Amino acid sequence: MPAKRNKAGAAPGPDALSQRVMADINAGILRRGEWLKQIDLERRYDCTRIKVRDALTYLHSKRLVEHIPNRGYRVPDPNPARERQIGEVRALLEAHAAADVLDQATDEDIARLRQLAETFREAAYNGTAFSQIEANYAFHAVLYGFCRNEVLRELMLDLRQQGPAAPVGQWQTVAQLQRATQDHFDIVEAIENRNLAQLRARITAHIAGERAQPETPDDT
Repeated sequence: MPAKRNKAGAAPGPDALSQRVMADINAGILRRGEWLKQIDLERRYDCTRIKVRDALTYLHSKRLVEHIPNRGYRVPDPNPARERQIGEVRALLEAHAAADVLDQATDEDIARLRQLAETFREAAYNGTAFSQIEANYAFHAVLYGFCRNEVLRELMLDLRQQGPAAPVGQWQTVAQLQRATQDHFDIVEAIENRNLAQLRARITAHIAGERAQPETPDDT
């Protein structure tokens, strides 16, 4: 049975073991390319084989670990070319969906997005790697929830797990975290301004991992 989803399209969160494995991947304790042997994970996390399997299945479903048939699971190797291509596709899709965000988001919704941006900022400076991932996902899940096209919404969320915004290896420096934090507030500001050109520019810059260039006048 498919997992139940909330209004914004977010699936139920992972269990504690999944969070611990993900935190260790982001901290570099479990390194890129490292094989995740179930017996080793049982010992490392003092848990049962079933728990390990469930965690690996969840993380694989989110593309946070990869599964090699007849060999097992491992932490993915970086693939800059593919990540760049996925980023280009994401920029096209999310810029297209931006119009729906402006049409659908109410003042109450904007206040909620701003609160989620605050939650991410708190996680960025005081939280764990996993709390940062969860807060970031929550912000974007609500943002994409305004998209009228359900298939497009699901595709955007799915691509986030594959491209430059995928949690593995994300935010390796304080500067990257600070930039991501400010990007969220910049996106909320563009929505509040009801400025489509500004919103598209800031979404694209956020995906590219760089600050937005000065926006052109609104062409809506």
